Amino acid sequence: MSASGIKEVVESNYGQVVECLSVEAHHALEEAKGILSKKELDLIESKKTNVEKVSVLLNKLMTKDDETCKKFFETLIIISPNNIFPMCLENLLMTAGDEVLLPQELRESNSNDTAHSDVELIATDNSQTGRKRKAAQVANPKSTNVKHVKKGKFCKAREVKSSSIAPFTNTLNSEFQEVDNLSFQAGEQYLNLPAISDFAEDYKSLMIKNVSEKYEANLAKEDQMKQVIIDQTFRSLTMKDGNVAKLKERIDASRDDVLSSPGLEENQDTVANLAEFLNKKHVSNCRVHILLGKAGTGKTKLMHKVCYEWAQGTLSQFQYVFLFEFRQLNLIKNSIDLKSMLFDLFLQPERNSHAVFRFIIGNPEKILILFDGFDEFVGKAFVHTFAVSSDPMAPLSVGELFSSLYNGKLLPGCTILITSRPKDVLSLPLDVVSQVGEVSGFDECKIEEYAHRFFKDSKQNHRAICHLQTNRKILNMCYIPAMCWIVFLCLERLLTPCTVEPKLPHTMTQFYIKMLTVFLSKGTSSKQTSDNIETRLLNKHREDIHGVCNLAIKGLQASKSVFYLRDLLSEKITNFASSYGFLTTFEVKTIDQYQENGHAFIHLTLQEFLAALHQMIDSTISDQILKSRFYLKSKWTSKNDMKNEFTDAVHIFLSGLASKGCKQFLSTLANKSEMWVQRKQRAILQNLRKLATTNLTGPKIIELCHCVYETQDCDLAREVATQLKSKFELRNFRLTPADVTVLTFVINSGASCICLDIGGCAMDLECVTILGTCKNIEVLVFKSRKYEDRFAGTLSEIIPKVSSLKKLILTSCSISVKGITHLSSALKVCHHLEEINLQDNELGDAGIAALVDVLPQMGSMRKIELGNNNITVDGILGIANTINTCSNILDIHVSDGGNVAKVRFFTGSTANPINRSLSPSMECEASHETLLRKLSLVNCSLAARHVEALGGILQRCPLLGCLDLSGNELKDHGLRRLVDILPDFHISKQINLSNNGISEDGVLCLASLLKKCPRMVEVKVSLKHDQTVLLTFSEQSKDTEVRDELNTQPMEFRLSSTGDSKIKPVPLKKLSLTNCCFQLKHLEELGCTLENCSDLAELDLSNNSLGDAGVEKFVELLPKLHVSRLINISNNFISLAGVLCLAGCLNSVRNITEVELSLGKNGKGLIKFHGKCRLQRNKEFQESSLSFETQCGKQDISVPKKIRLEDWDMDVETMGNLCLILEQCSGLTELELSNNALSAEVITELLNHLSNFCDLKILNITDNIILPEAILLLANSLNICENVLKVEVRASGRASIRFKKNVYRLEGNGKKPEPPPSRVLSLKECNLCKMSVESLFKILKHSKNLTELDLSCNLLGDEGLQYLQNSLPKLQVLKVIDVSNNRISPVGVLCLVESLHTCSNVTEVEVSLAPPGRSLIKFARRCEKKVCSVKECKFKERDLFKFFSIIERCTHLMELNVKNKTVSIRLVDSGWQLADYNSTRIDSGAQHPSLQLISLYQCGIEAPQFLRLAPIIKQCPQLLELHLFQNKIGNKGAEVLADVLPVFRRLKKLSLESIGINSHGMVTLAACLRKCRSIEDINLSQNELGEEGATELEKILPVLEQLKKINFSGISTAAGLVGTNRLAMGLSNCTRLEEINLDSLVLSDSGALLLAVGMLRMACLKKLNLRSNSIGYKGAEHLARGLKGCPAIVEIDLYGNSIEDVGTMKLADVLPVMKHLKILNLTQNNITATGGERLAQALKQCPSVEEIHLSRNKIGDQTAKKLSEALPKLPCLKILNLHSTELTADGGESLAQSLALCPSVEVISLPENSIGNKGVMELAMALQKMTSLKKLDLQLTRFDDSVAEELTAGLAYCPSIEEVVLSWNDISDEGAVKLAEALPRMLCLKKLDLEGNKITTAGAEKLAASLHQCSFVEVIRLWKNKISKDREQSLQEQDSRLNFLSV
Repeated sequence: MSASGIKEVVESNYGQVVECLSVEAHHALEEAKGILSKKELDLIESKKTNVEKVSVLLNKLMTKDDETCKKFFETLIIISPNNIFPMCLENLLMTAGDEVLLPQELRESNSNDTAHSDVELIATDNSQTGRKRKAAQVANPKSTNVKHVKKGKFCKAREVKSSSIAPFTNTLNSEFQEVDNLSFQAGEQYLNLPAISDFAEDYKSLMIKNVSEKYEANLAKEDQMKQVIIDQTFRSLTMKDGNVAKLKERIDASRDDVLSSPGLEENQDTVANLAEFLNKKHVSNCRVHILLGKAGTGKTKLMHKVCYEWAQGTLSQFQYVFLFEFRQLNLIKNSIDLKSMLFDLFLQPERNSHAVFRFIIGNPEKILILFDGFDEFVGKAFVHTFAVSSDPMAPLSVGELFSSLYNGKLLPGCTILITSRPKDVLSLPLDVVSQVGEVSGFDECKIEEYAHRFFKDSKQNHRAICHLQTNRKILNMCYIPAMCWIVFLCLERLLTPCTVEPKLPHTMTQFYIKMLTVFLSKGTSSKQTSDNIETRLLNKHREDIHGVCNLAIKGLQASKSVFYLRDLLSEKITNFASSYGFLTTFEVKTIDQYQENGHAFIHLTLQEFLAALHQMIDSTISDQILKSRFYLKSKWTSKNDMKNEFTDAVHIFLSGLASKGCKQFLSTLANKSEMWVQRKQRAILQNLRKLATTNLTGPKIIELCHCVYETQDCDLAREVATQLKSKFELRNFRLTPADVTVLTFVINSGASCICLDIGGCAMDLECVTILGTCKNIEVLVFKSRKYEDRFAGTLSEIIPKVSSLKKLILTSCSISVKGITHLSSALKVCHHLEEINLQDNELGDAGIAALVDVLPQMGSMRKIELGNNNITVDGILGIANTINTCSNILDIHVSDGGNVAKVRFFTGSTANPINRSLSPSMECEASHETLLRKLSLVNCSLAARHVEALGGILQRCPLLGCLDLSGNELKDHGLRRLVDILPDFHISKQINLSNNGISEDGVLCLASLLKKCPRMVEVKVSLKHDQTVLLTFSEQSKDTEVRDELNTQPMEFRLSSTGDSKIKPVPLKKLSLTNCCFQLKHLEELGCTLENCSDLAELDLSNNSLGDAGVEKFVELLPKLHVSRLINISNNFISLAGVLCLAGCLNSVRNITEVELSLGKNGKGLIKFHGKCRLQRNKEFQESSLSFETQCGKQDISVPKKIRLEDWDMDVETMGNLCLILEQCSGLTELELSNNALSAEVITELLNHLSNFCDLKILNITDNIILPEAILLLANSLNICENVLKVEVRASGRASIRFKKNVYRLEGNGKKPEPPPSRVLSLKECNLCKMSVESLFKILKHSKNLTELDLSCNLLGDEGLQYLQNSLPKLQVLKVIDVSNNRISPVGVLCLVESLHTCSNVTEVEVSLAPPGRSLIKFARRCEKKVCSVKECKFKERDLFKFFSIIERCTHLMELNVKNKTVSIRLVDSGWQLADYNSTRIDSGAQHPSLQLISLYQCGIEAPQFLRLAPIIKQCPQLLELHLFQNKIGNKGAEVLADVLPVFRRLKKLSLESIGINSHGMVTLAACLRKCRSIEDINLSQNELGEEGATELEKILPVLEQLKKINFSGISTAAGLVGTNRLAMGLSNCTRLEEINLDSLVLSDSGALLLAVGMLRMACLKKLNLRSNSIGYKGAEHLARGLKGCPAIVEIDLYGNSIEDVGTMKLADVLPVMKHLKILNLTQNNITATGGERLAQALKQCPSVEEIHLSRNKIGDQTAKKLSEALPKLPCLKILNLHSTELTADGGESLAQSLALCPSVEVISLPENSIGNKGVMELAMALQKMTSLKKLDLQLTRFDDSVAEELTAGLAYCPSIEEVVLSWNDISDEGAVKLAEALPRMLCLKKLDLEGNKITTAGAEKLAASLHQCSFVEVIRLWKNKISKDREQSLQEQDSRLNFLSV
């Protein structure tokens, strides 16, 4: 029956429609906005009541077309939150114009199916609103499913009250009225469910029929083609754990193939069928499921399987299943609504689509929607940004529809299943995903099963399986079902019975080449598949193959894998590709029901292979384009990464096509020669080599290995392995068996062993098995918490096979007892293994026991780490007991309750003095002939109850060096137990019992050990804060030499009882009891304990509470204690009385040498005794006392003594009392008063007693404010006491008075006093002015024998110097007066110069006002020659005139040096004259016959001035040296000079550097030099030569017979080679030359030849500087021949030339002749390893070499190894410079080992060499021998914190180190802390460069803190570190020596 139209229905029910719409008028008006015009809407809004508004609205709707009206009512009914119309009226409106059943027919239909149906009314919980609503449930006994109708957003049910319902109009169908009224009478809602359900059931039946017919047809087709059928037998569906957030984290970390295959770390549920997967219950309300899988794993077929199983009734919970493929959705360009999408794109209902759609909207939980191939969706990148809508009728784009369904806006509650490749799933918002599954493809078992079904011939099947098992790469392809079908299809062809020994492919590329020919050979017999037939087929189909390849590359460029008619190139190519199996064809239905064919390659990898093939055979793609397009893919990419035309495997196929075996194949397809193909292949191979040298991530390393494997090029693999040697670090991505296979191939191809570090990488056990075939792994590292015991078991099978393995690290691998049991059984046969790290596992005590049981069988083991393995105290003791069971254990360290546990072993090289296997802290132990072992159990919760077990272990342990039990819980009880058994221990060095809760009673118990244990030499206890308890023993071996100064035991040197002079060392003991709260009551007991303890060296009782009474008691006990070195009683609350009591000890105790007392904050109190240290410092006294005792046999000898008093409140009376005490002390040699605020009166009192201190040698006053009157008092001590030798005073608070050597009074036999020596007075920085000088000179007039007077850094000024000049004749100064830095002007300078004339015994005046300033007056008794040197004195013209006036009056002036930049000299005809031309003149005719040297440096003299100066210079006929440095006199000045020079008959040295002359001036000079026959040294550098000048020099140089040195550096040669050749010719005739400097002169090979000819006659030549002379290898050959005639050569400098290997070898041949060679500089000469090795070999025969410079040459490791052989034979070597010479770790290691044998080396420069941690570690060990090293440069050598400790320890062994450069490395805070700790020990260090590292604020703060102890350090550079600008500024303000700038 046909229903009425929509307008008819509205007109017939107008009143009821108006009534219903007025209730929801706002919804109606909102919906009408899209239909009506603005004018019509305004009219409606103008009405007042809703009824009026609705009436106008309906009238306007009636003017619209039927479709618009119906759309309005449909949308209004569906989206309205409440039910607007009664159900009967709603049905009429929804079905208007459609075919519908009559009510009677409906009832008859329902009676057949639902005769016994019950309608139940149930309450359901609406999750959207939270309210209980009612719905009807219809139960059908014939249906297997129970239908639920939930009331939701789109499922309407209204509550009808009888009072609110208007009478229905007569127009309504009476039968519908009857049904509706029946419902009303029941008081319930009426939904008319039977009608809608029947329409829904009809549509379901139609869908089941359609799906079944379609997919059953496909099954037969697939089985016929032997493809992987849809049966799930051949597919594994696994569901990942429900933590989707964790999945997202894993996907973010690894963007490719995240779920490719199950890894060891995966926890998965294997789902038997799809129903279980879709029925999996989750807490989340999300109904979105994602199914991932690689291309070809069968995701699409599985979606078809879902539809098919639903049709078979398996998924009965779903009413409908809709399948949409994105390749189909991509064709929809227009907007569609949900209804159109469901029905038009999948299946159209046969009738009443509205009712079906209504059912779908009302029952979303019964709907399953499948979206297949999300990775193919063109809008996948914009899913996050698509707009979403909840309106099912709204027209939306495909992307918006998908996003609305995905996010639950449309059909909330429906189930959505999406398939995708893993790498594309990130485009989806994963927070709404319920669960994730994976189609994981085949495993090996399923591959074999599929092979049995594929191959009919069993032999063929067996051969195919065998080939796959031996070829991992091809087997890996078969894990993908689609690829497996392709592989078997090819193997079926290749393994036919007619084929004899077929060439089966071994790489992916080879396989695809075979596949191409197999596909092309369809229709040919197997007998014809020879190489010739394959070539014929390729030639036949060349054009078609090119077309398919072009289609493939264009698809990849456009990110397309599906092609439609508009994408295809031509119908011919399409037919070809389809007919030969390259393309598959499928039908796609569009929105308008149009069927279109789509095409896709049978697998994506085939498309990639053909795309790669296109790159290699297309002539339009050049080599350069190919190289630019080739790069590695990374599994770590971001969504924002730039898209590119290559995909996952294109670069791999390109690499495979670059192999030699593909040359003919490519040549045939390209129709080009093999040479053309080879060029392209070479481009790919060059790229691979280049990539190997870059810094690759782990995934890219694997990609590179895949590429290399595809080439099958062993040479390439060897090169790549060499480059990747230190880079095999793989982190946090999945490794497949194929990955490990190619990785093993590359590693095995290398020439050396590598470290393979795998951290957090998912892998299966097969990967581990493959690693067993790797032969070049030296270090193997695994880190992942999910590897567990299965992994350990598999690993135990392979490690015995890896014979090169030395170090195995298995940290955080969750290995338990079971796993370690397997490993232990394997480890005992791994005799090659040297180190194992099992930290952070779950071994427990049982696992530890299993491992330590096999330790005795591991003979090569060096180190095992077992920390953080849930170890208890029993387990710790078990580890400790292995020191008895395993004899080769060196060290056991367990701490932090077992979180740290290390065991180290003896090795054959341990006794090496430079032990590379041990840390520097172990070196002392390693140097012993028999090494001592160490046991450390720190913070292990050991208590008193464990002492017995521990004691049993220790009593059985021989040769234990150190025992560390600190941080445990022994307390006093446990300590006493330990002390009782301690004498039975065999411990030779130290026991540490710190932090064990010991009290004062326990301390006294420890003190008794000095008597109980004869070998114990020290007990050190401190109970403050962190307790310290250390027990130290003496060494057992008498011959043991302990080199560590800090560990040297105290020794006493005593005279033998027979009176002979032999000194016998006696080991002494030390007791330190600090911070123990000792008081007077404890002293008596301590005294009894120590009374019989002989040989006590030191007693430390500091920081206790003795007080004055305790000190007095202690002084009484002092003679009984027998302390021989030091007693420390500091910080014991002592007052002045106690101090004086202690001072009296100097008299009461004979062998006290020093008393140091302080009443300040520190309360210092030290008493030192006669011992080794004091005798070393007083060697003279030691010799005299020993000599006297030998002669006289007397014992009463006065020992040199010292007293230091700090922080006293000193007055005159106190000073007098102290002096009276000290006068009684015989042998007092030093008195130091520090920080005592001494006044002038106190100093006077002290000086009055000076004469009574007969033995005093030095009096020091420090940290005292010294007033001017006190300064003069101290200076007057020269007159007060005749024994005073030197008085030194500083106003800053320091003064010292030194006395004559002591005259010992030895009872009648003494030495006669020596004559009085010279005396010195130094008053530097005392703020002395003119008035002070007057007072001072009154004192000095009476001082005899005053040698030196230092008045520098005062305030004398010009007036003070004038007074000084006037007083000089009255002073008796014998040598020098220093008045530097006294704020003088040029006037003061003239006063000093005047002294040359006014004072007859002044011999030299030297003045410089430039920083740092220097003003000296030197004296001589007989002044025969005088020298005046004036530099930068800021002379003006007037000052210069006065200066020269003074100079003219100075007789005997031999040297005059002037340097003045500020003013030039103006001269007039009659001499020098002032600027105002007054009458003041200087006679230019005065002669200076004694003047021998004139030096005018940068004086601004130009030609006019020099013209006037020349007559003055002429008056110095005896001149020997003339220097005119950098005065631009020019050519005119040269003419003047030519007139002057002949006057100087004795001139030997002429320096004319940079005087501004050109070729003409050079000619002039050359002509005059002919007359200077005595000249020996000529410097013409930085001038212009010219051809004429060169010609003239060529003529005159041979005439200069005395010429020894010539300097033409920086000469500008405008004449080019002609000029330089002539100059070289002239030099070749100067046979007496000793030095030739032609720096930066373009000599070239021809000039070198000319020079070399002359060198054959230069037997005296010592220095040859030919830097940057454009000399090539030929010129080097000439020079080498010339050097044969120079046996005295000392220095050869060829920096910056290009002599290359040939020239280097020629030089190397003559080096053995040069026995005096000291410096060899061949920097930057294009030398490689060939020349470098020859040179290094020759250097062995040059023992005098001091400097070797080979920087910026590519000499590499080979040269370094040869050089390391030569270095030990160079005992004089000081500098080794190998900057940027391409060294690696091997070369660095070799050099370091040899440098250890060069103790004289001072500079080591190795910047920009990749020596890495290994090389730096070796160098650090070698530093311990380099006591002369001053500079170490390791800039950019690629090392990090792991070697920082060893490096800093090595630097601490270098006492002379001044500069350390560690810039541009990977040093972080850890390394900075190590450096900060070592800085105070580098006492000569001036500069530390840490620029460009990874140091943060924390590290910089540590360095800044250490600078407080390092006043000697000048700068620490920290530019370009990870420190904020604010912190940089604050740190620099804290210490300006921290430099954060670029310079």
